[in-house]
Amino acid sequence: MKNKKNKESKDNKNMKFGTFGGVFTPSILTILGVIMYLRFGWVVGNGGLIGAVLVVLLAHVISITAGMSVSSIATNRTVKAGGDYYMISRSLGLPIGGAIGLALFFALALSTSLYILGFAESFLESFGFTNDLFHRRIVGTIACVALTVITFISTSLALRVQYIVLIAIVLSLVSLFMGTGPVTPLSQVPLWFSKGSESFEVLFAVFFPAVTGFTAGVAMSGDLKDPRKSIPLGTMGAIIVGLLVYLAIPVFLAMKVDPEALKTDQMVWMKVARFPSLIIAGVFAATISSALGSILGAPRYLQALAMDRVVPRFLGKGYGPLNEPRIGTVITFIVAESGILLGELDLIARVITMFFLSSYGFICLASGIQKWSGIASYRPEFKTPSAVSFIGAVACLGIMFKLDMVAMIGATFAMLAVYWILQRRNFKSSPKDTWAGFWAAVVQKGLLKLHKNRRNSKNWRANAIVFAGEPSERQHLINLTKWMIDTRGLATYFYLIQGDIILESKRADRLEPGVRETVGRLYPDMLTQVAVASDIYDGIINASQSYGLSGMKPNTVIMGWGDESESPARFTNLVHSLMALDHNLIFVNYDDKRGFGDYEKIDIWWGGMNKNGDLMLLLGYLILSSEQWRKARINIYVVVDEENQKHNATGSLTRIIEDSRVKATAEVIVHDSKEKQISTIMSEVSGESDLVIMGLREPKSDESETFIKYVSGYIESLGTVMLVHSSTKFEGASVLFDEE
Repeated sequence: MKNKKNKESKDNKNMKFGTFGGVFTPSILTILGVIMYLRFGWVVGNGGLIGAVLVVLLAHVISITAGMSVSSIATNRTVKAGGDYYMISRSLGLPIGGAIGLALFFALALSTSLYILGFAESFLESFGFTNDLFHRRIVGTIACVALTVITFISTSLALRVQYIVLIAIVLSLVSLFMGTGPVTPLSQVPLWFSKGSESFEVLFAVFFPAVTGFTAGVAMSGDLKDPRKSIPLGTMGAIIVGLLVYLAIPVFLAMKVDPEALKTDQMVWMKVARFPSLIIAGVFAATISSALGSILGAPRYLQALAMDRVVPRFLGKGYGPLNEPRIGTVITFIVAESGILLGELDLIARVITMFFLSSYGFICLASGIQKWSGIASYRPEFKTPSAVSFIGAVACLGIMFKLDMVAMIGATFAMLAVYWILQRRNFKSSPKDTWAGFWAAVVQKGLLKLHKNRRNSKNWRANAIVFAGEPSERQHLINLTKWMIDTRGLATYFYLIQGDIILESKRADRLEPGVRETVGRLYPDMLTQVAVASDIYDGIINASQSYGLSGMKPNTVIMGWGDESESPARFTNLVHSLMALDHNLIFVNYDDKRGFGDYEKIDIWWGGMNKNGDLMLLLGYLILSSEQWRKARINIYVVVDEENQKHNATGSLTRIIEDSRVKATAEVIVHDSKEKQISTIMSEVSGESDLVIMGLREPKSDESETFIKYVSGYIESLGTVMLVHSSTKFEGASVLFDEE
């Protein structure tokens, strides 16, 4: 049985195609198509020799960069059925690849319609028949059926037909270059646009579809003996040969044919060729070959899409030893025949060009990202610099915009709709290595930039560590962190396990997914870290000073207040140590009964520490910006000792609020120490507030046992309280007031 399977596998491989038959031939036949015969002379007549050459060179910027990108991807991994679609989906993900793959299927299927209608028109003109829509439909339908039958019978037969077509095109070119008639000296050849000529953009738009066929061979990837070898050789070979032909033709035509004749006579080749009948054969062959290439490629895109369940699986069913997509061929015929019967395909043709350009752009992007990111698994034998790929991607976008902005918008919306549908299906085979590598490279380069510009205080963003235990019991800390940071910074939930690191490390690994999932439900963008420490207090201090990278070191620590700590002295020492590390500190005393109340009233008690005030005001503003607190108001209170201080304090506080552009109200309270304690005043004013923010001073050396009790005495009659201590590095004036 094993020998039988090996024999079948060997036979199947022998029935597949090599570089010349499987890649080069379908690619070059699509490149040297109907535009070369019927429209390229018109381009030369309008643009002159130099103008035509520039059009050719600019068009080949796309084909060469995309061809090189294709070659890189193909030599890095085994390219299976699906060609462009397979490369994009395995590099950038199935949602993106599926959107492009469906677009390419319809583009190729409708391209078949366009090529066949071109054949029908030239056939009717050449033999003197009536060239109207009815007769074009008749001839087009007969041709479409014939090509479908050839493809349906055997892919091998279809490719053998292409050899005949290739011979006809080569003979027509030989006949052209052997042309009769006088030769105009190069000095008298029109080099540039003459008066009344079409613009460069129009000429480019007419010519560009001629070079969009260089991936016709890539679509045959599933039928190749060695795709990694054949795709780069066949694709780049077809592009180079096509470029040489398209550079030689304008030189010949400019020296042999009058510019006005080039502009007005699309069959002018027949008048200068040595054997005009070969030109007619070439025109027929070019249109038929392009249609045949499309009708071969489109079903294979559909088959690859079906294999990935982007479309129903039965559409990809294969037959015979080569797994030929006959159902896909029937679907392609239906789409192509619909286009032929419609007859008017101008709008569809415009969108088709956009689909091709977008696919080339994404191929360039996929190659560029993988090369630029330095992904270890991306080691192509054909090396394309990332700059070349990115130039190709940008050029595709620019040309799409320049050629037809309306068609570009239509094609973009169509592909975005497909992408959105596929994204919701949560495909599992996403290329996590590519995007992970891309973002890793972005982070790496960003960290190096941040490392060099660490002191740019105007761009301050919170980078917080939240120290807590079981996340399901600390939801208030997660929510508060989200309100303060959300998309404006970073936050890491640190779950510390006390114990021996050797004994508890495996437990930490088991807990991490659950912690990440629980935290993610409340704050999806929050990072998580589960670690083991022999002592919780030492673990907090060690993590606070060692976690993170240079340029992205944490600048804020958030944790619960230690009023229930079993060791007040140790918690006081922790506060003192964290202040020495010079982070912004936020201790939260959460009221389990009241929570955050109605999310309507935030009170800030402004003390004598200026940077504390700036940080508290900024935190209040950030919380107010969240959806939960959007209806809340901020009240700022300042306590002074004497009545004559009230006026100056009110003015200063009002200016601060105005300059900071934070919506808040200010109130100055005169404190008579003989009548009331400040804690009593705070209780009367803010006892019903939903959130109170107040400063936290540094513990004194003799307060190790009393500091926690002292601070708790101020806040015991309040609801949820944030105790804030600012870092000396926090430049509040730059952040709040845009000061230098």
